[in-house]
Amino acid sequence: MPRALTIINALLGVVIIALLAAITADSLGRRLTSAFVPRGAGGGKPAPVAAPLPRIEDLGFYAPILGSGLFGKATQGQLTPIVNAPATAQAAAPATAPAELMLLGTAVGSFRETFALVRNTAKQEERVFRLGDMVFDAGRLAEVRKERAFIVVGGKKVELLTPMTPPAAAPASSGAPQGGGAVANIGGGNFVIDQRALNAALDNPAQAMSDARLLPSQKDGKVEGFRASEVKPNGLFALVGVKNGDVLLRLNDFPMDSPDKALQSFIALKGQSKLKLDLIRDGQPTTFNYDIR
Repeated sequence: MPRALTIINALLGVVIIALLAAITADSLGRRLTSAFVPRGAGGGKPAPVAAPLPRIEDLGFYAPILGSGLFGKATQGQLTPIVNAPATAQAAAPATAPAELMLLGTAVGSFRETFALVRNTAKQEERVFRLGDMVFDAGRLAEVRKERAFIVVGGKKVELLTPMTPPAAAPASSGAPQGGGAVANIGGGNFVIDQRALNAALDNPAQAMSDARLLPSQKDGKVEGFRASEVKPNGLFALVGVKNGDVLLRLNDFPMDSPDKALQSFIALKGQSKLKLDLIRDGQPTTFNYDIR
């Protein structure tokens, strides 16, 4: 009996030692795992793998495919990428100058019933505008009266007059054309004008027509010509001898009885060798003859 108890105690001791060894090994294994494996990798769950970034090819990468023709010669071509132009290279369209506008008529009523009929002499275009509308990108229509209209340009009101509005009184001056060194008086109403100076003045017809204010002059109910006022000293009209108060009748025997004809007659001067200007000055018919050299 004592021998049996001894054997049983020995077996229990071996079992206890085996359990302690197993517990110790498991504890050591956990500590070693936590020391060498990053956090989040345990628990039997593998660490998430980051998805690869999508591959973005440049447009030129596909040029050989288009050049070789994937489906034969009929599909061959050349790839031309679109390049955006720099902002500084994109020039804005020039605004219409107020001098290019002519007021043809007005209608005054309520806000919605107030209109102005305006013609763009440079584009040969006529439109009807309400209060607040942009008038040919020159300025907004701010005020409309009988035979008068005002647009706002640069924060200031600019008046547009109808062709039939009488011009403001201006002191009329007489004498020969004052073109500086560009015009030479050879007597008898005959002059020599420098061709380069004339062509330079005609390079911009819209600007040339704004070098003076021209309003129709009527006789017996018909337009006989255009009365000039506000003539700029260094402009085209001063170059050919036009003074404030002169009524322009004909240019190279071409009657100037409409704004279109007046503009066309001056544009036609470029390349000419002769110039004949018929006008009325101080109530008397006058003719100037020019040799363009």
